[in-house]
Amino acid sequence: MVVALVAEKIRGFIYKIQSFFHKNKHPLYARKVRFSYNGSEVLKNLNLSVKTSQIVAVVGKSGSGKSTFLNLVAGVLTSSFKGKVLVMGRQRGFAKEDIGYVPQEIALVPDMTIEENLAFFGRINGISRKSALNAGRKLMSIMQLKVPLGRYPTRLSGGQRVRLNIIVSILHNPKIIILDEPFVGLDYKNRKLLWHFLEHQRNRRRTIILTTHMLTEAEHRADRIVLLHNGRIFAKGNIGDIREKLKTMYVVEYKFKYLSKGQEASIRKYCADHEILVLDMFNNYMMFSITSEGQKNYLSKFFEKQKLEFREMGFREPNLDEIFLGVGA
Repeated sequence: MVVALVAEKIRGFIYKIQSFFHKNKHPLYARKVRFSYNGSEVLKNLNLSVKTSQIVAVVGKSGSGKSTFLNLVAGVLTSSFKGKVLVMGRQRGFAKEDIGYVPQEIALVPDMTIEENLAFFGRINGISRKSALNAGRKLMSIMQLKVPLGRYPTRLSGGQRVRLNIIVSILHNPKIIILDEPFVGLDYKNRKLLWHFLEHQRNRRRTIILTTHMLTEAEHRADRIVLLHNGRIFAKGNIGDIREKLKTMYVVEYKFKYLSKGQEASIRKYCADHEILVLDMFNNYMMFSITSEGQKNYLSKFFEKQKLEFREMGFREPNLDEIFLGVGA
């Protein structure tokens, strides 16, 4: 009995130390996370830790598990899962006040004014009407949302509704802001405004985790990129880390005068034998992922041996969109 009590106290002490570490060093800590839906495993042994004051972009093809992971962290998915998810050092279900979750769908109540929406969502997140309105006005100013509080959401433009949707989700000043596809449907001006806002929050020691299909923007704006594929983390880091991980250091593009099915098959076999990825092909145009200029020269010599007429259209470092083409190829 005494041994059991001592062991329990030791476990509690260790948990407090771990919680303190994760709260101060890693606001989000996920370890060996698995999640299944209708018998199908959506997340598979996912490990991720995120530091304070980072913008982390989670990218991947449709069905890769991006939204599922964010919903799991935010506590939207309440079904059982395997593994550990700590938010600010606590199990995710006990840290809701530390999370601001912005869904892709507009969550505003259409028959309530902006002021009423602010008060309503403030109450949901545990703050008073006065605090919600004060926070709302400040955030509207930062987001350049200059509209009367008495206006209804239905009378706002699409970009204005997206901004207000974000505002009502973070009235309680959360430490972690989670956004699911926040840039969908926004024009360039509104996307740029939103990126500036997220950078402002990061500078206030907030941690930002978002999903997006705006890969080139994520490449330049996010501090870290997490690339999911079939429920697993395929690669993570900055753009240089991902290029190296996927061995996509350069892309080279060719335009052929003519390309038969047999010649295309020969090119694909050569690439498979020499660890070259065919990233794209259309109407006698082909794009390849290569690791060096020497590999490009050997590829050109192979075309010459095949007596193909071609011209090189480009040779450069790939952007995230082009790296993305090779995932799972």
